[in-house]
This record gives sequence, C-alpha cells and structure tokens, in this order.
Amino acid sequence: MIRSFFTLLLLSLLSFVSHAQPPSPGKVSGIVVDAGNKSPLEYATIVLRNLKDSTTTGTLTDEKGRFTVEPVKFGMYQVEVTYLGYDAFTLPNVKVIPPEQIVALGEIKLSESASELQTVVVTGEKAMMQLGAEKKVFNVDKNAIVTGGNGMDVLKQIPTVDVTIDGNISMRGTENVLILINGKPSGLTGNSKQAILESLPAGSIESVEIINNPSAKYDADGTAGIINIVLKKNYNRGLNGNINAGYSTIYKNNAGLSLNFKKNKINFTSNYNYRYWESFYKGNNLRKNISNDFTNYINAYDYTRTFNTSGNVNLNMDIEINPKSTLSFTNITSYSKGKNRSDNDVEFLDAAEVYYAGFDRDADSRRENISNDATVSYRRTYASPGRTLDILANHNYSFRDNPQFFTQTDFDADGNNIFPIDFREFNNNQTTSHIAIGQLDYVHPFEKHGKLEAGLKTTIRDLFSDFMADSLNRTTGQTDVNFTLSNAYRYFENVNAAYASFGGTVKKFSYKAGLRVEQSNISIDNTQVENKQENHYTDFFPSVFMSQKLPKNHEVQLSYSRRINRPTPWMLNPFADYSNPLNIFAGNASLSPEYINALEFTYVKNWNSIFLTSTTYYRHISDNFSRVRIVDSTTSVSTVTWANLESSQNIGEEIIFRAPITKWWNVLANVNLFQNIVKGDIPGGDNDLSTNNFMWNFRVQTGFKFWKNTDLQLSYRYNSRINYLQGFIKPIHHMDVGIKKDIMKNKASIALNVQDIFNTRRFFVESNGSNFESTSDRRWETRILTANFTWKFGKGEANSNPKRRPNQNMDDGGGNMMF
Repeated sequence: MIRSFFTLLLLSLLSFVSHAQPPSPGKVSGIVVDAGNKSPLEYATIVLRNLKDSTTTGTLTDEKGRFTVEPVKFGMYQVEVTYLGYDAFTLPNVKVIPPEQIVALGEIKLSESASELQTVVVTGEKAMMQLGAEKKVFNVDKNAIVTGGNGMDVLKQIPTVDVTIDGNISMRGTENVLILINGKPSGLTGNSKQAILESLPAGSIESVEIINNPSAKYDADGTAGIINIVLKKNYNRGLNGNINAGYSTIYKNNAGLSLNFKKNKINFTSNYNYRYWESFYKGNNLRKNISNDFTNYINAYDYTRTFNTSGNVNLNMDIEINPKSTLSFTNITSYSKGKNRSDNDVEFLDAAEVYYAGFDRDADSRRENISNDATVSYRRTYASPGRTLDILANHNYSFRDNPQFFTQTDFDADGNNIFPIDFREFNNNQTTSHIAIGQLDYVHPFEKHGKLEAGLKTTIRDLFSDFMADSLNRTTGQTDVNFTLSNAYRYFENVNAAYASFGGTVKKFSYKAGLRVEQSNISIDNTQVENKQENHYTDFFPSVFMSQKLPKNHEVQLSYSRRINRPTPWMLNPFADYSNPLNIFAGNASLSPEYINALEFTYVKNWNSIFLTSTTYYRHISDNFSRVRIVDSTTSVSTVTWANLESSQNIGEEIIFRAPITKWWNVLANVNLFQNIVKGDIPGGDNDLSTNNFMWNFRVQTGFKFWKNTDLQLSYRYNSRINYLQGFIKPIHHMDVGIKKDIMKNKASIALNVQDIFNTRRFFVESNGSNFESTSDRRWETRILTANFTWKFGKGEANSNPKRRPNQNMDDGGGNMMF
C-alpha cells in the first residue's frame, strides 16, 4: 500500500510538471575564469536582464566555471557577471532570437579589483538554498529566526533536519547522522554533540550542507548521511568586521565581535562570541510494572533549572605563498560552564494504586567544557584548470568535568523519614578526548574525458573517562569510595582510508563512480572488565552517481552508496549511569557496527525562480542497533541500553519546493514521508519486536518583504506520530517567527524573533514491553523572545567566502543550481 502511495505521488508530480507552462527554447552558456591565471571561478553570479521588461533570470557557475541558463525567453538581454573581489563584467545587447536562440558567450575573463571597497555596499543576497550534485546548501546568514541563537537553533531551521525537544538530531527518520564542522568531526560525538552545538553561536555559521548519499570521497560514517556546518570566513580587503549583542527572555544574552584584515597575500579573520542563558524543563514518568508475583506503579516527577555560560574564539589565517599555493591556519577554542539544579520526587504505589513509599532526590550538577580545534592545510593549484592538491592536518582536544551531588530522603507510607540521615552521594566524571586527522586529496581533470579524484585519510580518536563515586554510609555516617560505581574507561579508534573516484559528462549525461576502503582498529579498556576488548576489520564502500538532463529543463539523478555506522564510545561503555537509581543508562560493549546500502532517485525541475525536487530513497540496514529498555521484574529497575537487531528498511519520499508567490513573498516547503520496517529481538528482553510503521513530517518557511530593508520570516514544523521499537512519540508541532530590519544605511540591523510562538512544543512518549507500561511527558522552556543588534564597520561588507576555498573533504563534485 505504501509503495503504491509513493508511486501515485511521483506520477502526480510528473503530471504536474508536464502541464506546467512550456519554457522558451532559448539558452545562454559560457565559462568564467580569472583573467590572470585562467583558473575557473566557481559560484560566480550570472544575471540575464531583459532589456524590454527588466525581468531577470540567472544561475551560478560550477566548479569548472561553466554556466548554462535555460530556458530563456526570446528577446534582447544584458548579461551581468559578478564575483566579489573582482571587477564586474557586463555584456550588452545579447540577442536570444531565432535563429540565434542558442548563444555561446565563450570565455569571460574577470580581473581582480584594483581598489579597495570604501563603503559597505549590499548588491545582492545569497540564495536560501543551493542544490549541487551531491549536496544541498542552506545559507543561514540572513535568517532572522536564528539571530542570537546557537548551533542547535540553526539546525532546527534546516528543512531536511529534525531536532527533537531533548536535542536528538535526525534526518529521514534516523538519528544516525554524521555531524561535521568545516568538514571535520571536531569532537561532535556522543554526549558532547549537543553541548558543543549549543556553545556554537548562530552568528558564526555561514551555511549548513546536507549530503544524504555521499560519494567515496566522504567518510563512510552515518546512516542518513552527513550534516556539515560551515563557519564564516571573510576575504574583503582592508580592516572590517561587525559587533553584535542580544538579549532574550528568562535571562539570556549574547555578544560577539568579528574582525577581518586582508592586505597583499595575507588574510586574517577572527571572531569572539559570548553567551549566557538560563532555562528550565519539567516532566513526569509514570510506569506500571507487571510480573507473575506482583504489580506496582512508580510515578516520578522532576523539575530542573539550568545556568550556562559559553565563549567561542575562531582564528583563521590564509597566506598566499604564490599564485598557485596557499597555506591556511585555523584554530577554534570553545569554553562553556554550567550547572543544573533538579528536584525529583518518586512515589511507589501498589496494585490498587495506593501510595506505600517514596523518596525525594535532589541533584546539583556542574559541568565545564574546554575544547580546541587546530588545523593547518595546504592547497596547490596547477596550470590545468581544476587540478588541485590538498593536504590537511587537524587536532581536536576536549576536556569535560562533570561533578554531581545527590541528596535523597526516603519516606514511608505515612510520609515519615525512614532513615535519620539523608543519603548523600558525590560523583565526578572527567573525560578527555583527542582526535587527530591527516588527509591528502588530489583532483586531476582529463580534457573532455572526465575527472579523477583520489585521496588518503587517517583518523585517530583517543577518549578517556574517569568516573569516581563517593557514597554516605548511613550506619557509620562516613563517606566512602563506592568501588562498584567507580570506573575508568578508555576508547581508542584508528580508521585508515583510501578512495578513488572518476566522473565526467557525456552531452547531458553525468556520472561518477568510486570506491572507498576503510580499515578500522578499535580497542576498549574498562576497569570493570578484566580483559581488554579489541576489534579489527576492513570494509569496502562503493558509490555510484548518475544524472541525465532532459528536455524542457528537467533532470533525473540516481545514486547508490554503501555506508557504515560505528557505535559511539558511549554506546560501547558497559558501565552504568546510576544518577537515577530506578532508570539506569548503560552501554553495550558487544555492540557491532551496522551496514547500510542506500539507493536514491531524484527528480529536479526548475522554472527560473521556481524549483521542485523529489527524492525517492531506500535504505537497507543490517545488524542495525537500537535503543531498548529492559525492566527487571524483581527490582522494578529500568535499564536503557543498546542492542543489535536483525535488520531494518527505510523507504521514503522527500519533496522540496520553493517559489516566489509575489515580489515580496517567497516560500520554501518540504515534506518527508517514510516507512520504517524493523526485524529482530532484544537480547535479554522481549522477543519478536518486528515493526512496520509509516510516518511523515512537514516544514514550511516563508519570507516577506513588506517594507524597505525589512524581512519577516515564519517557520512552521509538524511531525506526525513517531513509532519506534517499544512505543511511540505523539505528534509535535511548533511555529517560530523572526523580523530583521537594516538601518544606518545598511551598516547595522535589528532583529527580533520568537521561538515556539504558540507554546505547543511538548514531548510525550509511550513505551511498553512484556512486563512494563510507561508514559513520559516533558516540557522545556519555550516561547522565547530574542532581540539582537548588529553593526558592521570597515572598508568592506563582511561577506563570507566570496573567493571560495573548498572545505577539506567537503567539495561538491558537480554543477550547482541556485534557487
């Protein structure tokens, strides 16, 4: 039934586009290069301006500097070519009239600007979304809704990404997503993922790249693909920058300073951002425990306030050794500090739901995170356009200190204290992580025959966690080390990779095929386990991409890749977290990686400023792992862990549509419909938990320009009921709104935004097994109002990456279309 639905949906889309207004047959093409070294200029802007009615159409150049604009209505045009840092090129009186409706402009040479910019001038804005051969690029610099927020707030606004209310990030129904910053892991693994993204200011992010089915050039990690967060970089001449400050309700504020200096062959960029925020969440968990001997209820209620401070310093320097060689240095230092204060009340009820005991458990926890990410890279270009050599070395260090204090008072059926002394416990978890990356990428184009890409990469991850617990002995009144709860855990991983791919274009058909080989060496050392665990394996990951341009500006794409999803260090750590003695979290040292075969078929249609893309995808996952809950029938203690199941399948349809409704109103919408089929048993738990569930989500983002220099943006998200292995999550929906106005001759701006304006974002989950039934209801602070002020200064507008330096391992392998 579901497959029939997808088929009917796709046929409807094809029927829709076939009845659309037929385009004119005109076409304009050419290639844009640097006038000095003849190297192609990628992402140069091409605008065709109709001399009769002043309407415009256009595109961006691809990595080889090529562009094609079609369809073009018959008429006389002025062709404008711009690229920041270069003099603009204008070609007047271009005829697109039969029999000259196909116009080849040939090579267009742009010269670097001879004089520095003297004032801040805004000549245009980046497209909200750009679609490449392998990735979707969402530009967030102008997004008023995320102004004053953090990295998590930015991801909430990306159409194909879903961020749950408790911070879990997913795409297309799966949380197994690889997240990178500037093409590198940067410590974004396990429990640190949310903390790092929350300390990353939204104002430092230029764009987010989504790669659902990566080629052999990319790391094979991640079930649903890769999310790459690209930080801002400035290449304007002279000294320029901006200052921003903001305040949000319930005691939140932020401030930042960005400076850029470029002279001769040196470009230096720096920015500092500070954030302070307070928030709260509350919830309850009601669980019914069922066994042959007894039935009881455990009701838990909690309220938590959080206090957080963070700072982020980003330094970048590019040194042009000669016209063909560039040396770059980047260093990102982040610091965050916070504390939580929680009040947890637990009630025990008998089979008749009569209270017979309980306890209050107060927690006071603190955390301190320090991380530093340093990168040195070298790029060499050659006389042959498109031929490049990139070498990179990166080291990421992070340290997390997380002391926790617990006080517990136990009560009898009459509400009296059972013990004269309250139970007290102190835990301290210190985690140190090192990630080192060495990488080499080489691209060699063959004239009229395609392009070869090849490279080597090694990644070393060394993580050490030291957990110490002290507990009060209620008999002696002394505090002793609890050796049962204390543990030292070390995780070491080394992944060596090599890849090669070849691609090219034959008329309107493009292709790319490659193979990646990864050799993994993993070891786990745990003081609670006598023997050191080791795992060594080698895997092959093929990938294929094909696209065909069809008449009337249609295009179809087909891609396949094999991928791997390795368990995180925290999934493998068998040592349990006893912060809540009735709900324990523990890893599984026997967890195996899951393997994914992914197939996608994409249809693209572009009507000048309107576009539609529809992707049908299929993923088969073997040995897939899932989060599971096991309840002990004797103690009623619930343990959440990870387990390998037999297999799962994910079948879905993702549609993205963008259109300007009027000159002052545009819409970007996407819908994702998917079917999850899971087979397998829970080791030590329930048998035959196979599921077959249909789910969907919808998002629409719309922008208005009612007044001059003013943007109003609305974003609405709806998630249907989400079914998982042992239960479901109720539908969630929310709306965000933001408004931004440029003032002081566009040198400054004021932005206001409200998150969850209708206060509807709430998390409700129901789960069950053979011996338990559970419901959880949680609510975070929402309806947050943020005001932000930004002032730009200097000789040039702070515009990110005008002369684009590709992110290491994140280059797009094909043409780009601007939407």
